[in-house]
Amino acid sequence: MFWYFVVFAMLLALSVIEGGMRSRWPGYACVAILALMAGLRYETGFDWADYERHFLLTPPFGATNIYVSITTLTVEPGYEILTRTLRTLGAGFQAMIFVSGAFSIWALGRLTARFSPLIGVVLLWYYGFLFLPGPLATMRQTLSVAFVYLAIIDLNDRRWTRATAWSAIALSLHTFSAIFVLIELGRLWRPTFRAAACAAFFGFALSTAGNNLFVSIADLVASAAGAGFVADKMQVYSSFAGANISPLSAALVLWHLFFIWLVQRKKSDDEYIISAALASAFLIIVLHSVFSPLPILWNRFMLVCFPLEAIALCRIYYTELSTLEMRMQSIGLAAIGSAMALSYTLLNEQSLVYTPYQNIAVTWVRGPYGDGRARYEYIRQVNEHLFREQKVR
Repeated sequence: MFWYFVVFAMLLALSVIEGGMRSRWPGYACVAILALMAGLRYETGFDWADYERHFLLTPPFGATNIYVSITTLTVEPGYEILTRTLRTLGAGFQAMIFVSGAFSIWALGRLTARFSPLIGVVLLWYYGFLFLPGPLATMRQTLSVAFVYLAIIDLNDRRWTRATAWSAIALSLHTFSAIFVLIELGRLWRPTFRAAACAAFFGFALSTAGNNLFVSIADLVASAAGAGFVADKMQVYSSFAGANISPLSAALVLWHLFFIWLVQRKKSDDEYIISAALASAFLIIVLHSVFSPLPILWNRFMLVCFPLEAIALCRIYYTELSTLEMRMQSIGLAAIGSAMALSYTLLNEQSLVYTPYQNIAVTWVRGPYGDGRARYEYIRQVNEHLFREQKVR
């Protein structure tokens, strides 16, 4: 856990410097630190082993050996094109990790710098809540979300063609990105606190009634789609269902409701980025409550929702943040929340794939090291056993 808290201390120090100096360079330094940490990870986190196998078994463009194209993973066409492009260029799998990790953090940094008066405090918040389950755990989804960030920037500036192109690329990388279109349409709807509270109440009521709504929807879609990519995806996601409503899920719903209340309390202008943040908060409340047994849904959605909420709060409370005291208080609150979230994740059994953090640059000096592959395989076996138990129930 040592290096994670070293990075946390660096982000906190740079955030304090940024808040005290009112200079942007400490915020950009935070972006660089997280980009390098995500891009240079070595056998750390989830997903990398499965994507490594897919990368090594995917042929470059023009390959004639049909047996080389047998892969162990079904991916969307955008990710397949990226994989084949890197293979054609002769790049290794570590290049894919760097592209997905560093690019996703760069896109987040660009979104934050575009709309928030403080960059460091947003990234500090992001680091504790989303860095481990995001760039260090979901390569394809995180890369897709990066293009959603770019689409939001262009939609704010009314550059419709570019925004559409970014959204199409996001969808080509991960099917789940289709739900982010509802956020991108933030200009068309602005949910209220009362609507969000009602959605949470009825959502939890539906979840506690004993009906796993997503499994029913997944079965319906799978039967309608028949065999194929969509049906396979729905069956995989439905196999993850079965958990009860957790205290964490309920606490996060309360946070999103609190965020909507803070925005309405301020009576902010009808800015697109604020509306997009409100739309994302409302949608994640629905996912948390209605589909509470399926964390794979709202975990992915948080990759967009949480940064937008932090950016929106910094933006609408810009006047208050003009005083040094308020800036330090906001940084302190973000640091406390981030530290608690980071500690919670690292103390979880699943943190075995994150600790210790390993870096590819070290292998250039001392060669391959660590037991990242063994730790990943162990956690995957544990998860598969839990999923089988849930399906039996």
